[in-house]
Amino acid sequence: MKVRKNGNRLRVLRAEKGVTQIDLALKAGIALSRYWRIENGYEQPTDSERARLAKALRVQGEAALGFGMPTAKAS
Repeated sequence: MKVRKNGNRLRVLRAEKGVTQIDLALKAGIALSRYWRIENGYEQPTDSERARLAKALRVQGEAALGFGMPTAKAS
């Protein structure tokens, strides 16, 4: 499941930065319950949430989070 995989990437980045879910949700201006659903792969973040998460984690671009990555199209 692609959403779950992207949530795992977010979890890894958060852990690498030594940030708790609560701290990241606060820094990104996202409700903790919403953040939990994103990180656990139940929901996709909005474009605005992606940008705020990338900024809060200090990563280059939203693509580093693993969300919104282009998918290969079948020929």
